[in-house]
Amino acid sequence: MKLGELKSRLKQELETQFNEREIQQLLAIIIEKTLNLNRVQQTLFSDKLVDENAVKTLQEFTEKLNNHIPIDYLVNETNFYGRAFYVDERVLIPRSETEELVLWILESENTEGLTILDIGSGSGCIPITLSLEGNFMQVDACEISEAANEVAKINASSLRALVTFDQLDILTQVPSKKYDIVVSNPPYVKQEELEGLDKNVVEHEPLIALAPEGDPLTFYKRMLSIAPEMLIAGGRIYWEIHEDLGQEVVDLVEASCCFEQIELKQDLYGRDRLVRAVFMG
Repeated sequence: MKLGELKSRLKQELETQFNEREIQQLLAIIIEKTLNLNRVQQTLFSDKLVDENAVKTLQEFTEKLNNHIPIDYLVNETNFYGRAFYVDERVLIPRSETEELVLWILESENTEGLTILDIGSGSGCIPITLSLEGNFMQVDACEISEAANEVAKINASSLRALVTFDQLDILTQVPSKKYDIVVSNPPYVKQEELEGLDKNVVEHEPLIALAPEGDPLTFYKRMLSIAPEMLIAGGRIYWEIHEDLGQEVVDLVEASCCFEQIELKQDLYGRDRLVRAVFMG
């Protein structure tokens, strides 16, 4: 079967689930993954004959997409801050807001000589990017899931980043040292919101990384309570937060009476998504 004909057939199969723009993007990704043809080549070589094995693979990809499996998990790759990260269902797929969190740290800090800890590191996208883009003296990360740590270590190895990954439950344990900076993108989705999320999220991404049990501010409250054990005097916290809970998070930090210079930052879409504060010690 010719590539152009195959694309038309697969497009028809995806039309019940996706719009035209999404279909074009998804097909381009799975064809490049299967046939090693970039988007320009896919257009130029529309008469190229595709062998039966490749047709079967692309058909399987299409069926999985229709069953709400995220494309990032299908090709085991996602882009974060200009780098390709390995992902599978052991970790949350990194989002663009988290890139903005990383950018804020790099723009705000003279990273040379500083130590930093990422809490709830998942795929490792935050600490690995900070290690590669900054000039930190030490970059550590902790994560409750050993399975997620396995993925993070794959990424650190392939991208040649010097990051130490530890298994640690921040709700019951504390880091073994103090840091200049603590960054976290913890679970913050409200339990009642889970039903409204897309199926590709709730059916395939790890819920432990999306929503805490009960209070959506659970992890922020815990980090504030152990701040004296995690941060040096003058140390900074950087958090990604729920867009509807910006003021609640700021009020929480203010009520702790241990932080100053509290900042609530909006993302590119004007949503309250990031918080920074300085620990007084």
